[in-house]
Amino acid sequence: MAAPQVVGPTDARDTRTTPPRTARAWAVTAMVVALMVINFADKAVLGLAAAPIMKEFDLTAGQYGAIASSFYLLFSLSAVIVGFISDRVRTTWILAALAVLWSLTALPVLLAASVPALYASRIALGAAEGPTAPMAVHAVQKWFPEHSRSVPTALTQMGGALGLAVAAPTLVYFITNHGWRSAFVVLALTGFVWVVAWAFIGREGPLDTYDAGRGTAPGEARTEPHVSYRRLFLNPTWFGTLAGGIGAYWALALAVAWLPSYLEGSLGYSAAEAGNLVVVPHVVSAMMMLGVPWLSGRWMRRGVSGRLARGVTGGAVVVAAGLCMLALPHTSGGLAVLLLTLAFGLPSAVFPLNFLVGAQMLPVRRRGSVMATKTALVTLAGVAAPAVTGRIIDASGSASAGFQEAFGVCAALMIVGGLIGGLLVNPEREARRFGLTT
Repeated sequence: MAAPQVVGPTDARDTRTTPPRTARAWAVTAMVVALMVINFADKAVLGLAAAPIMKEFDLTAGQYGAIASSFYLLFSLSAVIVGFISDRVRTTWILAALAVLWSLTALPVLLAASVPALYASRIALGAAEGPTAPMAVHAVQKWFPEHSRSVPTALTQMGGALGLAVAAPTLVYFITNHGWRSAFVVLALTGFVWVVAWAFIGREGPLDTYDAGRGTAPGEARTEPHVSYRRLFLNPTWFGTLAGGIGAYWALALAVAWLPSYLEGSLGYSAAEAGNLVVVPHVVSAMMMLGVPWLSGRWMRRGVSGRLARGVTGGAVVVAAGLCMLALPHTSGGLAVLLLTLAFGLPSAVFPLNFLVGAQMLPVRRRGSVMATKTALVTLAGVAAPAVTGRIIDASGSASAGFQEAFGVCAALMIVGGLIGGLLVNPEREARRFGLTT
């Protein structure tokens, strides 16, 4: 890897005393948020179309769960590969290529709808979407210094929740009135439209070293210290963010694949009612992903450490969601909907917090690869969650009993993962050990 360049006082790219252009920074952020909306809509479409797909192809719950899980087979691998590529290639180019690729993944389903085509489409979609979240965050964080990074980072993650909230009623409309294949067409076309707009708006951010934007005087500019990948991966904060993220992502993957079926089969709602109700947890998730990082940023500007504002807070949110998940199967009616909303809506707040922790402790030139690798490991939960849930349901005496057991597994992962994260995450400590701060 090429050595990072020293930014001198006459370097035209110096950004230590001159902030990035605000209009361009927020335009790029808005485009990235839109990309995440489309990204999560693509994830959600299979779950929203579960009933007609299972009926058309005569699938059991376990078979459908296996198709849903296949989305994650190459998801993590591609995230790692593209993450290391991002150390050398502009993130603007990477995001455009990913959007084109995942828009093309609808073709197998549209040209020859079948079970093998569904597998091919979901596996290819997962490979194209795997790197998107860390690359989106990496692209935005190059435009904002540490003191103003919380909200734009949170917005990139909130875009995913908004994607689910906006997509659910929209895609249900197309599925109900025009068949489930129409939803795949709409999403593919939307992806291509985004790529065209990105060609005019997308630009690479100027904050390309750890000190950039932190108030360092031009004459005091320094290169980033070399930190081995072994140290970047093998530290308590890395493992803490990993544990909390796995618990939260298990809940997310379960919700995307199975929440509409749970609302219909166990709580007795119609398909249209389920399509509307499934929006509620995602709206709460969007609020949490924006509100919690915003609060953490305010706390840190008042002197609170990242360990408390980001590590302990993120762990506590995931634990609270796990406790709601434990109680959910034992309730009904409005209380069940409330607990369902909290169980699936709260834990997503840990995702932007973990990305902010990463930016606080990682050299910029290795940030993309390290964050992408963590994302890859976290999203392995997506491989297991839908398939494990389907097998549990098939092996139980009823769908309700199966969901109760599956929710218990998810709750345990969230509670344990949240506790580990709250105890281990300490970005200030790691930044000092890596020589980034004193």
